[in-house]
Amino acid sequence: MEDLFLPGIALTILIGIAYITGRLADGAHERALRRDEALLPHQYLDSGDAVPDDITLHDSKLVTGKVVIAEDRFRNLLARLRIFVGGRLAAHEATVTRAKREAILRLRTNAKGASHIIGLRFDSAELGRGMIEVIVSGTALYTDHRPTGGRPSALPDDGVNISHRNLLAEFASGSIAFLLICWGIYTASGLAVEWAANSISVQEEVAIWSELEPGLIAEHREDYERSLPERYLLGLVNSIPKEAIGPAKDYDFDVLIIPDDSPNAAALPGGLMLVHTGMLELVDTENELLSILGHEIGHYNGRDHLEGIGREVVGVALSAMMFQTDAVLTTWAASWPKLLADRDYSRSQELDADDWSLRILMAKYGHVAEASTTFAKLGQLQGDRSLLDYLSTHPHPRDRVERLEDMAREQGLPIGEPVDLQVAFENFLVRTGEIPASALEDRHQFNLTNTGH
Repeated sequence: MEDLFLPGIALTILIGIAYITGRLADGAHERALRRDEALLPHQYLDSGDAVPDDITLHDSKLVTGKVVIAEDRFRNLLARLRIFVGGRLAAHEATVTRAKREAILRLRTNAKGASHIIGLRFDSAELGRGMIEVIVSGTALYTDHRPTGGRPSALPDDGVNISHRNLLAEFASGSIAFLLICWGIYTASGLAVEWAANSISVQEEVAIWSELEPGLIAEHREDYERSLPERYLLGLVNSIPKEAIGPAKDYDFDVLIIPDDSPNAAALPGGLMLVHTGMLELVDTENELLSILGHEIGHYNGRDHLEGIGREVVGVALSAMMFQTDAVLTTWAASWPKLLADRDYSRSQELDADDWSLRILMAKYGHVAEASTTFAKLGQLQGDRSLLDYLSTHPHPRDRVERLEDMAREQGLPIGEPVDLQVAFENFLVRTGEIPASALEDRHQFNLTNTGH
């Protein structure tokens, strides 16, 4: 969650700075325009080309006024949001009008002594990075009329084309529309990914993943290539009664231990389960360990591993397609609807996998001792519940402990004696002939985290 909150705080500060500095610059420019417009003599401005009949023309010439004006970053952000969601680009209207007024001022300054300026024409061009150039041209008429002081009889815009809506309100409405559109896209794509994942058979999944990761899947490891702890874990998985595994019984499972201190495990396509050494150091009984492996088997039954990969691929593809050069800000903003779209879905997956771990423990041992112990330990490490837990894709470990205990009590599942993990591993080594029973005098010599091949 820090990946969302910390950049979000920084971006909020930057947006606030952009808003304040932009409004200060707008105010300063508006005041300068009003002052200069009041100082210039009154001149008749007309977009028509006809020379008035009531004047005596002495001379005429072509005059121009040109200005380059830059959009502030806040208006640029607001305009990008509006381009994405559709609607009126009000953020640019006031800036364009001020640019026209500035160009008119420079045109009139170039037409000193002229009483009329006719044939006014505006041209504009985008120079990139939020800069626009506005050019106004016209014909200055030097007549027997002398211009008097005061404002011009016509300005480039009298305000009807400018939105007077507060920019912060405009930003809020654009952001909400943007988030809703992203949420809809992610939700719809998630449903499509779920359908696709459930349409792929185990055999098709293995075939596809073998092409992507041939070293892990296509060339399935032989037993001698696994470490002793990996052989033990795989033997524990294979000792589960097939009828208790569910649809995942069609997988040819393998277990790979990853040297990582974080207490975690994962299910990869093709039946490869990853277990961190940090998780092995956390558990004390074989029952705890099997509840973890059973949880990962539950993910295979729900096709969660495929759906998770599919959602990530869709998210990256949509970000690249929709956001392009605006990826830093808009991708961060779009990650919130993605998080909310995935939150309930991922939590449901986790709870369903917990249900499978309970069934597998019962089928293996005839009781469900230690079914929630690992989550209790993780809860101690994670601490009390917070707002971040509400947004997390995983339920708080303590909630999972309460749920598993309630399920066991409601179903009348017995709580038996757990099997010490060290004893179970040593018995495995003796049973498979890896070591003689006499070698077990030093009980710290053989454990899951320091025993090699």
